[in-house]
Amino acid sequence: RDLGWATGLRVSYIGMRTKSLVWSPDYNQSYYSTEFFQSQPLSRRPFPNWGTVNTRTTGASATYNAAQVELKHTMKDGLLLNTTYTYASSLADNQGPTPGGFAGETSGGRSMDYYNRAAEYGPVYATRRHRWMTTALYQLPVGKGRQFGTNMNPFLDAVVGGWQLMSSLIVQSGPYLTPRFSGGDPSGTGSGIIGRAQHPDRVKNGNLENPTRDMWADPTAFVCPATPGWTIGQPCTIGQSPARDLAPIGRFGNSGVGIVTGPGTFNLSAGLSKVFSVTERVKIKLEGTFTNVTNHVNLADPNMSIDSNSFGRITQARPADFGGSRTGQVGARIQF
Repeated sequence: RDLGWATGLRVSYIGMRTKSLVWSPDYNQSYYSTEFFQSQPLSRRPFPNWGTVNTRTTGASATYNAAQVELKHTMKDGLLLNTTYTYASSLADNQGPTPGGFAGETSGGRSMDYYNRAAEYGPVYATRRHRWMTTALYQLPVGKGRQFGTNMNPFLDAVVGGWQLMSSLIVQSGPYLTPRFSGGDPSGTGSGIIGRAQHPDRVKNGNLENPTRDMWADPTAFVCPATPGWTIGQPCTIGQSPARDLAPIGRFGNSGVGIVTGPGTFNLSAGLSKVFSVTERVKIKLEGTFTNVTNHVNLADPNMSIDSNSFGRITQARPADFGGSRTGQVGARIQF
């Protein structure tokens, strides 16, 4: 829709369905059992003469749905502007038990359950529910040929005239996080014995109304499956050792993928530049640019291991994904 004054508005629905994505199960996983994996006869495995059979195979799927609003202003009166808001939902079943980005060839640390890929169906870690991005270039209205000071003397124009301001802004909600533990094997399938992260049981929502860096996720929302008296930070070793631990319960934990929303991001970057004419063909461009001008602290993901005393705690700032600390550079370039 043309709104006039060199400005257009676009409203879009974006939908995508993807099939035959790669996921990474163990082909030789035993079926669910209440017997310790180490005590089971080899005949319980699909391939009795083999150990772990890690593979990368197709069959996973993903869906993406989004509503997007874009306002675009082409160059007029010294202003160029583009601003876009996206409300998105991205769901997939190939992320594995510990997603930390878009799924790669081994998902999020290899899939937990060969027999039930749907147990790892959930929001994609790296797709943000809300994302607002704005880029702009504004020619400051001071200097020769501009609104103010068009007749100023050359020396003054060289100092204060002809500058342009560039900026980019991103505001987005946080990634989707997954609680987990290592070491136990509640399903009796051997999945935890061979090192795959496991899902805990979920007894509450897990998200806090007013999270802080010291407690971003609710530590009372997740427990070690079928382990009476267990508290957050203790090892969750059910099904691991016949001589020491509780027997498996024949199922995985019921907590899902991407059920806790992590810290969002705010980043404003900006720069100033000016071109000086030396001759008709030779010009010098002077510019200074800064990322994260406000030096806003964007928190990194919290610890999501329920068997850690620091579960739910954030100990560092986000180093990437537009979240880094303020940096700046000043440069001069000869153009001819």
